[in-house]
Formats: sequence, C-alpha cells, structure tokens
Amino acid sequence: MTMVSNKALIGVLVLILIVASAFIALRGGEKTPTATQITTAQTTTSAAETAATPATTLATTTTQQTTAATTTAAKPAKLPEGVKVIETSKAVVVVAPKGVEIPEISTGGKKLVVVRYVVDKEKTKPVEKSLAFSDINPAFYRNETIDALIMAARKETNPEIREILYEAVYKLSNYEVPTLWLGQYKLVRTQWSWLHGRYYHPTLAERYDLLWEDKNAPSVDLGLGGYKNDPSTYVIVTIGWPDTFDPAADYETFGWAIWHNIGDTLVTFWKDETKEVSPDLAVAWAHNKDGTEWYFVIRGGVKAYDPWNQKTYDISAVDVLFSIWRVARLGLDPSWMVTEFIDVNASSVLTEDEFNKILANGGIYADYKGKTIEAKSLDELLKFFGYSGETAGVVKLKLYQPYSAILSILSDPFLSVIPMKYLFDNVDQLKGKYKEALAASENGKKPEAWAAYIQPGDQDPTHLLLNKKPVGTGPYYVKEYKENSYIILEYNPYYWNKTLWNQPPYGENGVPSHKTVIYLINNDAVSRIEILKSGQADTGAIPLDRLKDVRGYKMEGTDFEIKVEEGGLEPTIVYIVLNTMKKPFDNTLVRQALMYMIPFDQIKDAVYAGYLERLYGVIPAGFPGHNDDIVIKYTFDPAKAAELIQKSGINPADYTIEIWYNKGNSQREKIAAMLQQTWGQLGFKITVKALNWPTLLGKTEKGDFDVYIIGWAPDYLDPDNYAGPLLYGGTRFSEITVEVK
Repeated sequence: MTMVSNKALIGVLVLILIVASAFIALRGGEKTPTATQITTAQTTTSAAETAATPATTLATTTTQQTTAATTTAAKPAKLPEGVKVIETSKAVVVVAPKGVEIPEISTGGKKLVVVRYVVDKEKTKPVEKSLAFSDINPAFYRNETIDALIMAARKETNPEIREILYEAVYKLSNYEVPTLWLGQYKLVRTQWSWLHGRYYHPTLAERYDLLWEDKNAPSVDLGLGGYKNDPSTYVIVTIGWPDTFDPAADYETFGWAIWHNIGDTLVTFWKDETKEVSPDLAVAWAHNKDGTEWYFVIRGGVKAYDPWNQKTYDISAVDVLFSIWRVARLGLDPSWMVTEFIDVNASSVLTEDEFNKILANGGIYADYKGKTIEAKSLDELLKFFGYSGETAGVVKLKLYQPYSAILSILSDPFLSVIPMKYLFDNVDQLKGKYKEALAASENGKKPEAWAAYIQPGDQDPTHLLLNKKPVGTGPYYVKEYKENSYIILEYNPYYWNKTLWNQPPYGENGVPSHKTVIYLINNDAVSRIEILKSGQADTGAIPLDRLKDVRGYKMEGTDFEIKVEEGGLEPTIVYIVLNTMKKPFDNTLVRQALMYMIPFDQIKDAVYAGYLERLYGVIPAGFPGHNDDIVIKYTFDPAKAAELIQKSGINPADYTIEIWYNKGNSQREKIAAMLQQTWGQLGFKITVKALNWPTLLGKTEKGDFDVYIIGWAPDYLDPDNYAGPLLYGGTRFSEITVEVK
C-alpha cells in the first residue's frame, strides 16, 4: 500500500489466497509459472546504452540462470526501431508502436502476444514536471515499452494473458533496474503475551478495537499526561510520523493505519479476509454487465465526529462521492488509484427511487458470498446482502474500463469518507457556501461543480485543515498529538457499529476493550527496546537484528513474556530508488553494475536476521507475473560490476552520490552504510544522510534526491499495484491493443 516507513506487519497465510483475491470482479484463476529459456531484444532508452548493450546480451546472461531446458523462441537478427521482443514462460510478447511492421517471429510453439500502442504526447507530462507515485514511478524512469505493457495488463481481463504481460513487466524491471530490488520480508512481530486477537492482512492495518488484553495485565505509567499502559490502553512504540492527516494526500503505512481506525470506506476487508470485501459505509453494491458502472447503497445513521469543535455530521451519499472526487481533484500521492480507473465527473449521487428505476430495467448484477443475482429492486438487493436498516442515498461510480481490483481499491483508507460540511464550516474561504456548493452540483449529480470550491495541489485550504485536524466516522478519533512525540486516539462514542462492543472480548456495554490507543514515537532502537521491556508498550517496532534482546523476556513477578511471532513471506518489499533523471543513473549498465555491488547475503543476515528473501523484479512472490526462472539473478560480483562500468563509458570518480534513509530506521541505516562501502569500491564518492519521514517524502516525490532506501506494502491485491506505482513511467496512450496469436 504505500511507502513503508515503519514496516507494516502483515500476513503469511494471505499469500496463499492472493491469486484468488486478485480478481475480485470478472476474476479468474492463476497459472503457475514454469521454468524456461528466454531471449529478448534489449530495451535501453538512450543511444549510448543501445550501442553499449547488444541485443544478445540479456539472452546470453539469462540463459545461464534457467533451471530447465525448454524450447527457445527465435527472433530476427534486426528488429525495426521501437519493436521489442520479450520471451516469458508461456509466450513471446512483442511490443511495438501502431503502424510499425513486425517481422515474422518464431515462438517455439508458445503463444504470440502482440501489444500495439499509440502515445498521446499532449497528455504525457514531461518527466521533470512529474510527481513520483502520482504521475510517474519514484525513479522518474520512462520507458514506452514497459509503460505500454503495464497499461495493457491493467486493461486486460483474461487472467492468463494478464499473467503473461506481467511476466514481461517483471523481466524488464529486472533488466532495466531503475529501482534496485532488494527483497521481500518474512513475517515477524513482537508483543507482550497479555495481548490477544491480533490478525494479519496484506493491505489493511489491524483495527485496535478488535484486540484485547488480559484483565490482569499490568498498569505502567507512561509519564505522559497521566496516561498509563493498562488493559484498556493499547500502546505502540514506533518510529517516524504520518506524512499527513489528510487521507486524500496520505500514501504511507503509518497514516493508513491511523485512518483505518478513525475512518470508514465504502467496503472493507473483515480482519484477515482477502477473498471478498465486506460492507462498511456501503451496505450493498451492484454493477452493470461489463463492470464499468458500480452502484453503492450508503448506510443510514452514520455520523462523523469532529472532536476539535465537539460536533457531529450526518453522512450521506453526497459525502461519499465528494470524498472520492476530492482525492482526484487534489491530485496528490494516492490519487492515481482514483484517476486511472474512475471518471469522477461522470459519477453521481442517486436517490433510492432513482436507483430503483434503474434496477427495474434489468442488467444490474450483484456478487456476494459466492452468489450472483440480477437485482430488480432495491429491496431485493438489500435482502441479498442481508441488510434491513436505513439508507442514505446511492453513489454511482463510472469506470473508464472494467478493472478487476476496483473493490479492493475502494477499501483503502485514503478513501475514508469526510463530511463535506465539516470542510465548509471550518475553512475560511468556504464558510457559508455549503448549500451553494450542494445546489451547484445538484446534490451530487454534477460533481464537476465542486471544482469551484476545491483546488488542486497541497495548498488547497481543505487539505491544510485536514492535515492538522482530521475528522472521521471510525471506531476511534484523534484526541491529541505532539509531532514526533505521540499520537493519542480515543474511542468514538458516535461510532455507527459500536454494538460490536457489546460482544466480549471486543467490549462491554458499547465500550471497546481498548478505550485508548497511544503511539509513542521514538527513533532510537535501544530506547524502543527498553520501553517495550518496561511494559510501557504492548508492541513495538524492534529491529530484526535486535529480536534476541526481547525474545522471551519476562516481566518480573508475573508469567507474562515478550513473544516474537514468525511466519512466511509477506507481500511487503524493500528496494533502493535511483534518480534516473540524473547521471549516471540514466545509464542501464551503471544501474546493473550497482546491482552487482549490493551485498545481498550480508544484508539478509546482518540487517534482517534472515527475515528477508531475495527479490529480482517489481512483482513479489505470490502474485501473477512473478517468475524467477526468466530473470538475471544478480549476485555480489565486483568483477562483473567493474566490467559493466567500463562498458558504460562513465568515470565513477566524477560522481558524488548521497544515499538517504528515514531517520530512526536502523535497518536502512545499515544498508546505506554497506552501500557506501561497496559502491565506493567502484570509485564513486558516497555519502549517507538520515531524513525525517515527511521530509524524505516531500523531497523525493519532486525528484530532489540521488538515491534513497524505502519499502512498499500493497494498496490492493493485484500485481498492478506494484508495476503501476513502482515502474510505470507516466506515458499516456491514446490507443493500446492486445492480440493473441
């Protein structure tokens, strides 16, 4: 989901289910990759790189890495300009501009998949004017072939062809390495044995009201305003700070964890469920036959609590659409997940009667709990979802094309619903204009009218307000905070689902077991360990190489001990971003050389205590497209790196490289120190610098960096959520077609 400052602790068992869950609407099954020999044309992006890297280089290198002898496709000795050939385990993929003649290619009995494209130059932003994670990948790297593959895979609904396209993406991400892929985390987390109910989900944090503690857990003073860590208080000692409290702008794990607890989205995943979303603010939903129009019936009786002014706001379908529309309008970091798939200005708010008439005409389908119906009335639809309460209107979302992961996206915390009136009541420029804005939009039927009130960018007044004073509908609210010191959440007495808190162990008499949640911010690993051992925290961010310092530690006079839970692979990855707008990172051979100078084994053992598995491309294990039998398996090889540097034509002594990491992350600090040593062996001048998390995000999203180390947890369960934000170069296309022969 998002950039990872304090590594999200997410599930092991869910990876078994990821393939099935990746295609929520119009979905199909995964095909298991097989080992194969490969050939491909080189895919560098500059004339210098083309001259230095013959087309046979990748084929020769990767053939040595294969594990089974299979049929190899044959390509012409010379390909027309712009035509690229990538062989995957099951197909030969050809990518070419429309109108360019493709010579005959022997596939060795495999499928031939042809991707044709037309670039829309007017809509394609210049790289230097793009924003990382919104317009372009974090490396500011643009490659038309890769971009066409990503867009083709995004639009494709056939799961077999989709997997083939993502294998091609994975292979090119391994060869081009604008980002240096390090590894995929193994599950590990630390907690006191008095804490219960913890669960794992790959995209959403835990809900703290679903956790509970032994009644006889100790009470330990925090030295913070009279607060204590007792059985009714959940305390997390961690690092960093949320990038922002505005969900429309936040795109990192810390902020998403908070919003999953203070906000609500249309749909959600209940605890560790990954196969199917559950109702949240939407009590029922349906779509037209081709999946381009989605209808969501909004729950009635929901209130947002404004703790800053001690007020509540009723939530309706207008607030839901406004919140989604506002994400697109601001155009900040997570906005691509709306703007790429949803035409917000063609979306609208409907009354229940208007929706009933649409249902009566037929052709609207609902899928839930393994069953599908063609709903002919609102009553029938609500009964299908098992809901009999009040409703607050209907939101119609118009998609540009069918997208299998749309429901998973709609569960993400950045789409938490904000009461529109709260913004108009508290932003000076908007005060007194709420009814005017409603009327201008015809109560949400013409959302484009809201553009007169909300401005793009991070200087919009509504963003500046929410950045400091968040308001939501979830089980908790932000009570108080001190930047880089603490954040205190208190349970929301107006929460629409507080009847859940009548069910032990979640709560009693409408009050959750955890009345209060406290984040203690401490960027010193030794101090975090001592805070956890003292019982001031229930769980904490403990460096993997320091787990031995806490594992099995017992609290004196009790039977309680610190437990370290371990599991299999998580879908969270760690990687190194190079700024390809700067020399020498614009050179493929230099990037490959740097890959060969990463001491992967040392990083795995010394930094991550073995809790990291190698990753060779953009898509982690467990997702369609990941196939390590078709890629270069980079090892620490100084001789190979020196050879590539020589071929690249650069002089390393001419370059000073500064490596950044987020302050308090001791693991990335150690990686940076290792790179300083190994990359320095090539002749580069290397410096290392720690930045506060918001500062690092602010600089890197604008391309103001050399190199930085960061992590990624998925926003939603689909390979596109890695390929899109981490590799897509922002090329816009007026036409993309996929033909299978």
